[in-house]
Amino acid sequence: MSYRELRNFTEMMRCLGYPHLVSVQSFRTPNFELVADILSWLVARYDSSIDVDDTIETEADRVHFLKTTAQAMLLKGRIKLNLKNLYSANGYAVKELLKIASVLYSAYLDAEATAAAAGDAGGDEDALVPDTVASAKFADLKATRNLAAGIVRHGAKLHELLELHPENREVHKKALNRSQLEIGDVQRRLAQQAESMAAQVEEMDRMLANVTKDEAALRTKIDKRKAELERHQKRLSSLQSVRPAFMDEYEKLETQLQAHYDVYLQNWRNLQFLEGELDEMHKQEEEAKEEHDRQMLHMQKRLREEELRVLRGQAHIDEQAIDEALMAEAQGGYEDNSRGSSAAARAHKQKRPGGAGVRRGSAGNGGYADNADNGGGGGVVG
Repeated sequence: MSYRELRNFTEMMRCLGYPHLVSVQSFRTPNFELVADILSWLVARYDSSIDVDDTIETEADRVHFLKTTAQAMLLKGRIKLNLKNLYSANGYAVKELLKIASVLYSAYLDAEATAAAAGDAGGDEDALVPDTVASAKFADLKATRNLAAGIVRHGAKLHELLELHPENREVHKKALNRSQLEIGDVQRRLAQQAESMAAQVEEMDRMLANVTKDEAALRTKIDKRKAELERHQKRLSSLQSVRPAFMDEYEKLETQLQAHYDVYLQNWRNLQFLEGELDEMHKQEEEAKEEHDRQMLHMQKRLREEELRVLRGQAHIDEQAIDEALMAEAQGGYEDNSRGSSAAARAHKQKRPGGAGVRRGSAGNGGYADNADNGGGGGVVG
């Protein structure tokens, strides 16, 4: 805010008849009470029908007061106020107050000029003004206010721009000189850009044409694939509806295969059972052999002890009892070996395919039973 604007504002307020003294120093520091009082007085002077609540005790009250006043001036006089500048209550607030004061001051000057002209024409203050002039004045009052507000606003904007002109003068000169010197370069660049854009347009047109061709080719392929799909579906339905010529033979062979598989499964189970029985017999033979070896060792130990006792003279030799014991042991070992050999021969004979061991049992021939209780996955299945 310039000093000249502050001085003009104080002069305007004095001419308009503001009841309090306003000086240039009044706005060096923020003074919201003074700004609010001046704003309320100016609004009432502009239009006495505007009712504004001038309570400014709290921050919310101040904001409400400024908003109400700004809305009223915008509706009544087409004057736009900056609420941020008004709330700052310093020189920037004077810039906003000056908008309203300028309109009132212009009206005041027009009234003074009209009164002076009327005084010169009539010779005194009681000279009569024609009714037509008065009615025209009242009719054009609103338009005059709008024009006055627009003039003040544009004048203030022009003034601000003119203040910035000395700072930007050198920049403007350099820009003008550069534009005059490089106009050929600019034209050449514009021509290059135009050629580049034309080439891009041609490229885009060519791409669009290619896309159109590709779209037509794809549509043709899609139609061809659809036709092939329909043909294959018809072929599939026809094949599903026709029974093959070899289907009866296939079903017959499948039945025979199932029967052969059942026989194979039965024979396999019998074989597994017999192998389990053979393993069990081998195990029993091994246990019998081990038991016989233990008995032989025990008997040798006992004979050795008897010999030691005889040599020491602690016992009499009973040769008959010794011979009988030796004969009994030999007879027992021979019988055990004979039983093991005969059992192994029978198991080997039953394991041979087609032998008498695997035979089909019936209700009266006494074959093995196919039962899980016999061990090893069941007995021989007849």
